[in-house]
Formats: sequence, structure tokens, C-alpha cells
Amino acid sequence: MTRFLSATIVAFFFTALTSQAQESTPKSYVDQEGKLYWNKHMPVYLFIGSTPSKADHMLENTSTPEYANPHYLDTEGINFIRSKDAFDIETQRIVEPRIEVMYEVYADGLPPLSAISLDNAPRYTAGGNIYYGKGLTATVTSKDQISGVEQIFYKINTSSFSPYQNIIDMATEGEYAISFYAKDNVGNAEQTKSFAFIVDTTHPESNLNINGITDDNVIAGGSKIYILTEDNLSGVRRTYYKFDDEEFKRYSPGSAINFSYLEDGTHTLTYYSDDNVDNTEAHKTLTFYYDKTAPLMAADVLGDRFVVDDQVYFSGRTKLKLTAVDNKVGVKEIRYSIDGGEFGKYDQPFYLPSVSGEHTVRYYSIDNMENQSASSAGGFEEFKHTVNKIYVDLTGPSLSNRILGKQTTRNDTLLIGPTSRIRLSATDGESGLKSITYSINRATAETTYSDAFNIEDEGAYNLEYFGYDNVNNRNVDEFHFQVDATAPSIFFQFTVGAINTRDGLDVYPSDAGLFIAATDRKAGLANIYYSINGGAEKAYGNLINGLRRNKQHTIKARAIDRLGNESESEISFYIDK
Repeated sequence: MTRFLSATIVAFFFTALTSQAQESTPKSYVDQEGKLYWNKHMPVYLFIGSTPSKADHMLENTSTPEYANPHYLDTEGINFIRSKDAFDIETQRIVEPRIEVMYEVYADGLPPLSAISLDNAPRYTAGGNIYYGKGLTATVTSKDQISGVEQIFYKINTSSFSPYQNIIDMATEGEYAISFYAKDNVGNAEQTKSFAFIVDTTHPESNLNINGITDDNVIAGGSKIYILTEDNLSGVRRTYYKFDDEEFKRYSPGSAINFSYLEDGTHTLTYYSDDNVDNTEAHKTLTFYYDKTAPLMAADVLGDRFVVDDQVYFSGRTKLKLTAVDNKVGVKEIRYSIDGGEFGKYDQPFYLPSVSGEHTVRYYSIDNMENQSASSAGGFEEFKHTVNKIYVDLTGPSLSNRILGKQTTRNDTLLIGPTSRIRLSATDGESGLKSITYSINRATAETTYSDAFNIEDEGAYNLEYFGYDNVNNRNVDEFHFQVDATAPSIFFQFTVGAINTRDGLDVYPSDAGLFIAATDRKAGLANIYYSINGGAEKAYGNLINGLRRNKQHTIKARAIDRLGNESESEISFYIDK
């Protein structure tokens, strides 16, 4: 361009003539820094004017007219419209050293590049399908090298495209196809991308197939146990099982579970499966009786019972009930022994000896075929059961009480203040303390004690409290007290009578003195304090005199009784000249 043009070009204008696919129209864009971005697919027309607001003429190109009007920007990124030399308006001369004047335009003809990220859930691929488990979220990101991303659009399955704002929660099970694309700030639209997958949030189902089990869940030694599994989506990964408190074992599909090593009696088979995206089935259980030969014995407690650290406590009201069952020929008899005595025949529930302390009960049963065991060794001794450490607790807890805070005694009566707290305590060296309750003034309902408490209302009280141990033995105690919530009464007494009044206040002669007294009806007075004319408070001991003459005085008094109840009073007066 000529130097004249460098001085007179004040504006150039870009006009879009075509539209773009993906519901996007090519356009220009000016960012916050004032940079101009132009869709590279749009034509460019240059206009010249003598003022910033007016384009007087469109520039013509006579040397290469086939490439102008319209003109197209040829380079991705920065392009320049140049004037050879800068011209100083004030000096009307070319700027030295010489510099070019360049108008920057950023051409952008490439769409953004978008990607999707699926996170926070297990992934599994099989049979051409991609499976995800619980917690799946989808994040769509996009980058544009020049003008920047204006907006990302997405849709799920057959829904319409909508602007992408935040992470997409894919918590619902089902088949999904997420389609997405982005547009940049000059209208370049990316080709739609799609990603298909399946969300699986349902755990597998496991079920037992048992050959040889009765309606009462009795399993014989020749029975077969199989675990059948199914999962409708990602498929079963593993199945586990265990008996009773064993560690879980991996189940081999189609094989029978070995349980021949179990002892005769009740057992619990626990089993579950998980699938290939970590959906885990809740544990399922089957409780069954594995019957080899002998009857099944059980001991039931009728009455109070408490168990702690493998120690069983009974009260004196508790009976022990013995039961034996046999799924084949029936039970012939049950026999039992207490504390090492001879075995006797069991007929009905029985009490343990009425002696505090531990007792041992042994018992066994015989079926009608005199079955003793699979082998001949041991005889009946092989079926004896021991109930260890049955402790008979016949006494209730030991009780005590304590007053926290102010208290005093008058005429054998305990006096406490409204802020004094009552603490109840109990200990039990056998089955242990279960609870403490109390009632006030013979109330029928008992209140559960949890922490020290106070009674604010003045009056006489009888507090009855109870301690319960863990087998419901109970002890009771009580005590009487009065709550004194009344503060002392305060009195002022001058040594001489008033001689006049001033401003509605009595005037006393200059040699007058003042006594302060207080009485308390129940607990008795503890202290009197006073202050003169707002000064520091002092303990009162004797006559107050020597007060300043020809001046008004205000004396405040505070009295406290032995339970912490306190009152305040004041008197105002004049001392004569």
C-alpha cells in the first residue's frame, strides 16, 4: 500500500456470504483484548474511509482482480493488512526509523476438537460392548487452536442436542450413545462424534441347587450343593462361598461344594457373586442342619439372662430349658448334670442352685435307636455338651448418692440450694449395672437417671432411687431433703433518726452511722457485702460511719445465705453539714 493509504485507511469491513453445516453460521469475533478473529471460509471486502464511522469506497485490485472482491485470508492464524511506512500526523513525515503499519486479523477455518471422558466407575469390554458400573460420570472437553471454543453440544440417545454445561451423571442403568460436537467463536462446527456404552448397576443373582434337603433344611451326607448364577449385562465375574466363620472360597461353576468335613449340627452357608463392573450381590445365607447320626441338643433360657465376654448371667428367677430333636427316629431321653453331680433324667425346665456364683451344666440326649456316633468310641460322652460359666446373680446393685454444690443441715434436715445437683451412683460386681431410675415424692412413674440434676422449686422432697442389674435384680434407697430457694432479707438501721428531708430523701446528722443486717429463714446467713456510692464492694463487719458531710450517699448491700441464694438492696440519703 502507498503512504497515502496508510494515513487514510480508518476501517475495513468483513462480510459473510455463506453459511456452514451443523447449524452453524460463519462469523467474526472480537475477544476481550480486541483481537479480531475471522472465519477463514468467509470472504473479505476492504473499504476505505476518511472517518471512523464511514466507509467511503471499496478498495479495488487492478493488478490481480481475480483474487480480490472477494478476498480470502490465506493463512490459519495471524494475517496482516500492511502499509509500508508509518506516517506521523503532526510532522506530516514518515516515521524514522521506518516501520510498517500492520492491521492484524486472525483467520480460523478449523473446527474445535472435542473428546469425552467417562470416569468414576469400573469398565469392562466384552463381545464388542463396553460396560461401566456404578458412579459413572461423563465429561466432554474441547479445544480450539485459534478463536477458542464457543460452546459444546451433546445429546444422549435420541434426545435433541443441548448445550453442555457440567459433568453428566450416568447413574441409571441402560444402553447409551452420547453424541457431541463443539463450535468455535467464528462458527466452525466440529463433525459429530458418538460413543456407545452400557451402564450396569445391577448385581448378579446367585441361587442354590441342592440335591437332598428336607423341608426342615436338614441335609444328609450324600447331598449335593451347587450355586447357579446369572447376570443380564456385564456378566458374572466370580462367585464365593463359605461355611460358618470360614474365609470365603472361590466357587468353581458347575462343581458340587464339598461340606463333608463339617461337624454334625447347624451350619450356615453364605454365598454371593459379583459382576465384571464390581456390582456385588448382598450375601445370601442358608442355615441348615447337617445330620450324621446324633440328635440335636439346644438349651433355652426362660427368664432373665445377660451375656458379656462369654460369661452368662442368670437371676434367681431364671430357668434352663433343654430340647433335643432328631430328624430320623426321634429322641429317647435327655439327661443332665449340675456342678459335676450325677446325670439325671430331664423332664421340665429347672432352676439353677440358689447360690450366687458360677455353675456348670452338662447335658446329652439319646435317640430311639441308641445311636451314639458313627464310631463306637466315646459312648454317650461324645454327645455331652457343656454350658460354661453360668453365673447365678441373686442380688441387686449397691446404691449411693451425693450432693454436688452448696448444702447444709438444720435440725437433722438436709438443705440444698436450687443450683445444687444430686448425683446418684450404683455398682454391681456380678452381672453389672443396667440402669438407675428415681421417683420424687412417691411418684408412680420412674425417671431414668443419666446425669446429676438439680431441683429449682423450693419445698420438701423425698427422693427414692432404684438400681437394676443386667438380670433385673433391683435394690432401692431413698433420702429426704429440702430445697431452699429463698434469698436473705436485708435491713438498714441508722444510729439516729432523720432530721430533715431533701429531694425526697432523708437527711441524717453528720455523726449518724448505719448498720446493715440480714436474716435467712432456713439455711442461715453466710456473708454481707456493701459498696458506697458505686465504690468497690467490701465485706460488711461493723457500723458504717464517717460519711462525707453535705452530700447524698447511696449504699448497696448484697447478702448470701449458706446455699448460695443471694439478694440485693440499696438505700439513698443525705448527711447534714
